[in-house]
Amino acid sequence: MVNKRPGRPRGVASAHDRLLYAAQAHFERGDLANVSSRDLAAEVGVSHTLVNYHFGSRDGLIAAAVALRAAPHDVIALSRDSRGHMDLARLAHGILAVWEHPEHGAHLAHFARRLASGDASAATIGSYLQNSVYEPLSDEFGREHAHRIATAIVGFLFGRYVLALPMFTALSRADAGQLLLSMLR
Repeated sequence: MVNKRPGRPRGVASAHDRLLYAAQAHFERGDLANVSSRDLAAEVGVSHTLVNYHFGSRDGLIAAAVALRAAPHDVIALSRDSRGHMDLARLAHGILAVWEHPEHGAHLAHFARRLASGDASAATIGSYLQNSVYEPLSDEFGREHAHRIATAIVGFLFGRYVLALPMFTALSRADAGQLLLSMLR
């Protein structure tokens, strides 16, 4: 089922979207790490070569599927004020909104646990976060402050949502937001 015609494959957008939504469905079920690009392609009726064509690799597809739910780059974009400057209070609120979302929060925590255990897609997700989260933070606040912000966010997320440490989970959402914001400043 390989496309042997030169040039761009026909039906690009629909093949792209079908692969992406299939990967997202597997992400939500928690079995995406165990599904090959050939399996995903067969599931949606396209050539497995389209995974590389559209996403660069299977890991690129995984990162794109995760971004549909987690959307860290959207949180960064929405944290900007009317002048285009990043507002740390908006950033803290956006992070809480994503991780406390009733549908997505548990999936994100499960996915973070898998990444922490050495999931094969960890490097791709790390690269995505480096480019879409850390670099904008660094551009806005400088490398040193961006390191502190990134460390605070990762520590907070793991403490509250992944490890479910009582010192974090006992906090109301408002108190958690205040704690996170104080760590970001």
